[in-house]
Amino acid sequence: MKKISALVLAVIMMMAVTAVGFAAGGNMTGQNGVVGEFQTPDSADTYDDTIVIYKEITAYNPGGSTVNAPAITFTYTIGAADVASGTTVTDHASRHNKINGTDVTATVAVKAGVGTPTITGTAVGVITLDPSTRDHQLNTSANGKANRFPLTVDFSSIDFNTVGSGAGVYRYVINETTTEATKNASGIVEGSVANELFMDVYVDGSGNIYGYVLFTTNTTINGSTSEATAASTAGKIEGFVGSQQDDGAYTNAGDSIADKYYTFDLTITKDVMNDNHTETTHHKFPFTVTLTNTTVSANVLPIMTVSENATQTTLTAGAIAGTWTPTIADSATVTYVGIPTGTTITIKEKNDVIGTSYTSVSTGADTDASAKVINYNEESNIATIDCNATALTIARENHTGDAKQVKFTNTLLQISPTGVVLRVAPYILMLAAGIVLVVLASKRRKANVVE
Repeated sequence: MKKISALVLAVIMMMAVTAVGFAAGGNMTGQNGVVGEFQTPDSADTYDDTIVIYKEITAYNPGGSTVNAPAITFTYTIGAADVASGTTVTDHASRHNKINGTDVTATVAVKAGVGTPTITGTAVGVITLDPSTRDHQLNTSANGKANRFPLTVDFSSIDFNTVGSGAGVYRYVINETTTEATKNASGIVEGSVANELFMDVYVDGSGNIYGYVLFTTNTTINGSTSEATAASTAGKIEGFVGSQQDDGAYTNAGDSIADKYYTFDLTITKDVMNDNHTETTHHKFPFTVTLTNTTVSANVLPIMTVSENATQTTLTAGAIAGTWTPTIADSATVTYVGIPTGTTITIKEKNDVIGTSYTSVSTGADTDASAKVINYNEESNIATIDCNATALTIARENHTGDAKQVKFTNTLLQISPTGVVLRVAPYILMLAAGIVLVVLASKRRKANVVE
């Protein structure tokens, strides 16, 4: 009887080697794939009826900026897995008390899930990101940084002793059903992480959950000889995620297997030469910034920063293709953070200073605006940013910060006759008036002397 009792207890309390890590309270982050792992042989804790798994977007930006997430809805379903006959889970002997001094393993059949669990992100069955709210921002780095959004799986409505058959292992399937085309339209690249995950729920004789398993392969799991081998075979995972460092950063750009979002930043600045009048009055030259992207059609919202002596209408969430019209004075800047890659940008300025002619030229663009004399009401040549020619690819290192700061330099060439009147006449008149006053004063003094 002692041997039989010990073996039954071992079976009921066994723990799958591929369980995803949960801390008490149902959060699977950082548990290295083990939820409810026995701290001492045949000693299990009871866990909540809800568990949190994660959806990751690995975000890239050469400057490591914080960017707004694009508009997208990820959709999820959960239901009973199709469990093949003979599918089992075998636990390692170290998880159990010895029987008469002999190590024992425990093997149980896996059952299809029962009841109707729910999965909830920002709402039931979805994670919806909306840049217009500015609530969903992504941390980035040149090699990618993990951004995780929680999905709560809830089994609280299920009585495993009533709708199930009591103690045992119940397997469910969780699917992310958002299509690759939908992701691409938001600028997101489909990762290699499985879009179909399996969760085993471990239930004791009282109908309580004492462990969870999340993995990628719907198969028999045998940890009797090596837990590490069994974990690798099953593909244990914490959700629709990649594998990253503790701070969420990746060492190499290709390390993440999660979905990816690639962006870059752009700064436009102005330099005026040989024209103290325009410089000191902070005249703002009008610019036309035209963006095209044939792949990304969902709403995005770059984060804009406008310095003193520059202006632009506040950006709103929308398709990246369109036109912006900043005005920028000498030494002022306008910066756009989080432009999705695959975006081609053309930039030109207009001379709206009456009576002037400038030589306009740009530096810092992928293709710079060549030097051109722009008279009043004329436009410069075009500077082009092409990041990248192929959409949905990582931005090159030069598409960030000062290295991707496009500067338009205006050098005053000449003052037209109209310009002379506008700019010099007031000073000439003042000088002439002063001379007249001096002459008149001199004549009056002479007249006084004669008298």
